[in-house]
Amino acid sequence: MTELSNLLPRSLYVFLDFDGTLVSLADTPDSIVVPDELNGVLADLHQRLNGRLAIVSGREVSQIERFLPDFPGDIFGAHGAEARIDGALRRHRLVGSDIVADAQARARSLTDSDPDLLLELKDTGAVVHYRATPQKGDQVKAALQDIVDDHGDLVLHASKMAWEMRPADATKAAAVQHLMQGQPDTIRPVVIGDDVTDEEAMAVAHQMNGVCIKIGTGDTSAQHRLDGPSELHALLRIWSAGDV
Repeated sequence: MTELSNLLPRSLYVFLDFDGTLVSLADTPDSIVVPDELNGVLADLHQRLNGRLAIVSGREVSQIERFLPDFPGDIFGAHGAEARIDGALRRHRLVGSDIVADAQARARSLTDSDPDLLLELKDTGAVVHYRATPQKGDQVKAALQDIVDDHGDLVLHASKMAWEMRPADATKAAAVQHLMQGQPDTIRPVVIGDDVTDEEAMAVAHQMNGVCIKIGTGDTSAQHRLDGPSELHALLRIWSAGDV
């Protein structure tokens, strides 16, 4: 923590995951609890970083806006399939497509037949959560793999106790690359996340002499690790009060 707290905000571009990173995981996506002070901490940090603060999440932009209504920075949602940049929303070409509609319909058939599975629909795909029945993870993976095999524009990705179908060209790595374009060499990306989906963004950050922080347990390429969201909040408060 000491090494991280000594980083100077004037040299950082911070990329934050949401679930499991800024907020603790919950039984369902809608049952998370956002700490009362989090909006203020992020607003202060955004100002201290001169705007170099972004959220890069598997959630859709509209959900991040609902949970963090005062967040002033850029938001990449659905793993980069959509983005709010400078206040303008950009959406993926597959939104509203027959490909996504078919994938969602087939995923719904899977979850309708098993009450232990939870379906989360996104405009760019679908997620099937199996937290209530961990032993069915391989079964869910096989069923969704059959669906994406029929649609070359979609790929299957693992998340914590869930499998997600999403556009093949939507990645958190691309989000980091996009926002780092044009930044001076003195600016280092800082990627902070808890899940396997954050590792691709960390790989890009490593190539840019960046700093990567893993939240919680599990294998990672990150140089640093914090126990959970509350420890991260403490670090963000230190940065927001630090030397610009």
